[in-house]
This record gives sequence, structure tokens and C-alpha cells, in this order.
Amino acid sequence: MHPLFYRKTFRTGFCAGLLVFAALLRLALVPGLPRRAVLAAKRALGSRALFEAALFLETGVRADAGGLRGTGEAGSTGAAPQGLTGAAPQSPSSTASDPPSPGLTEDGEKASTWETGDESSGAGRPEAFRAEEAEAIGLRGNCGYAVDKAALLLEPLGWEKLEGPQVLIIHTHSCESYTPSEGYEYEVSGDFRTLDKSASVIAVGDRLAAELEARGVGVIHDTSYNDYPSYNSSYAVAREKIQGYLAEHPSIRIVIDLHRDAMEVPVREATELDGQAVAKLMLVVGTDEGGLYHPDWARNLSCALKLQALTNRSAPGLCKDLSFRRERFNGDLCPGEMIVEVGSTGNTLPEALAAAPYLARSIAELLEVE
Repeated sequence: MHPLFYRKTFRTGFCAGLLVFAALLRLALVPGLPRRAVLAAKRALGSRALFEAALFLETGVRADAGGLRGTGEAGSTGAAPQGLTGAAPQSPSSTASDPPSPGLTEDGEKASTWETGDESSGAGRPEAFRAEEAEAIGLRGNCGYAVDKAALLLEPLGWEKLEGPQVLIIHTHSCESYTPSEGYEYEVSGDFRTLDKSASVIAVGDRLAAELEARGVGVIHDTSYNDYPSYNSSYAVAREKIQGYLAEHPSIRIVIDLHRDAMEVPVREATELDGQAVAKLMLVVGTDEGGLYHPDWARNLSCALKLQALTNRSAPGLCKDLSFRRERFNGDLCPGEMIVEVGSTGNTLPEALAAAPYLARSIAELLEVE
């Protein structure tokens, strides 16, 4: 043994160093810790609190003192200068590319999601829901249950936030497709159906997954066929897969079963947003009225009402009435499960793809709702 090891101080220091190294190594291996540490540092460095502390140390003036209100002259009155009144609410009419609620940068300009939300997702916590937003959401469908839309919209979600993917996208009817258009032709396998995944609703799921990932949301996208070769067993096939994903990833809070609305006669349902034609969305929620076990269907409806209210804020006119149904579908597997119909048989694939960014924004915001 090296003579140094006979010295008590060396042995003590060496052991302490090993313990520190082991602790740092353990922390480094915690999933997502480096990213969370960076975000925490950015939040601190870009926060209003740090700015106010630096201002006080440098000038002896508090940010909330009268000397910083109005025009900046001591004793003046009026509105506080921009950037010192806290984060402003996000405009309901802003688009998916708009910046989030402003913080304060060194030069006093609006910027940064560091104070209001995750930098990578750009989704700060949305403003509180209002009862009138529930009244603006129409219900259609064959379910006879009476519901209090306002109470369900205002009801907290109370879901647990765990590390891992938060959204599962699956397609019970994977082969559903759209009206062919120039540059988007495909080989049909039935009426508005195709095995070409680049031309079906699976392509829309790919776009939605990419938009969510760009916002920092962890996503699993199941691109397998659930309605081929057997269409009639598609919900049973999808059910088994959803159960498997939920068991493997308990962090999943929202399950989007992405469809294309089926119509015997092709009808184009689109709206114009940001100068482009966008296929309309319809959310579908099932219940236990048809006889299948689903005691917590109201939680699915609460989640869907929130998603539609958020979409109405950022993309007015994009959503059709919410379809409230007797059938259970697979909603009993997850409180955040819902069917989303993107366009109908009369829409083109480009119109359906154009809806993905708006839907992704609303989903990302919904994940921030308590």
C-alpha cells in the first residue's frame, strides 16, 4: 500500500472524495435531471425576482416603489412600465408561433418562457377557465345523459405528473384517408381507405407527434394497423395496445385516438386560419350508457371540454360541436383519453396536416392545467 494511505487525513479526504463522486454520478444518472437543472438555472437568471434584487443592490430602489411607476419619475402616477408588472396573459387569438407570456430580459424587451413555463414546450400555465367558455361548446351525439358543462370544465384534473412520455397517439382506424389532391394521390384499399401510411390518418399523427415534440412534450405514436385485416375488431386490437403502453409508461396522461370523420357523401369541413385552409376538428367522448363498464366517463368529458376550450381560445372556429356518445370506445382506460376526428372524407390531407400545430398547442397547454 502506498505510504500516503497510512496518513489518517489522506484516508479521510480520499473516502470523502469517493462519496462526493458517487453522489454526483448518481445525480447525473437521474432521468431528465441535466435538462431540469438547465431550465431551473434559466428561470433563475431570467426571473423578475433576480432583476429586482440586482436593481436594489445597485441603486437602493425597490421595483415596487413609487419611484419606478408611471414615467419613472419619483412621485408620478399612472401605469407601471412594461416588464415590471409581471407576466401578461397570453392573447387568445395568438397563433402557435407566438411567444409565450413575457418575462424581462436585460434590455427590457419581452422574451423568455423561463418565468411562465418550460422553455422547450413554450406552454405556460393557461389562464383559468370560465363558465361562459363551457356554454360556447355545443354537444351533439346519441348520449342521453344530462351534464353540467360548466362544472366539468372548471373541475380540476388532479393528475399526477411523472417523468416520461405524456401523450399517446394511436389510430383505431389506421387506414382512414382523405380526398386525393394534386401531389397527394394514393392507392386506395376501400372507400377513403388506404394502407399507405403516408396518405392516411397515420401521416396526421406523425405531424401531431412532431409538433408536440417540438414543444418539449414526450410522445409515443403507434403507427401499426388496428383495422386491418379485420375492421370489426379494431377497437379490441387498439384496446390491448393502449393497455400495454399505459402499463409500460405510467407517465402517459393523454391518449389521442386520431381518426378522420366518416361520411357516406364526402363533405369538406374546413376553416381558414393564418391564411390557410385547415380541416376542422371534432372531439368524441364515450360513456357507459351503452352498457359497457365506464364509471368515470365524466373525467374524460372534463378533459375534452378543457381541450376544446383551449382550442377555441387560440383557433376560433376550428372545433365542431363535441360528440357525446353512448358507446364507451376505449375511454375507460385513461381519464385523458378521447377520440379526435381531424377533418372528414371531403377534406384533403394537406388540410388535415394543417390542423396538427393548432391541436398540438392545445394539448401542450392542457398538460399544464392542474
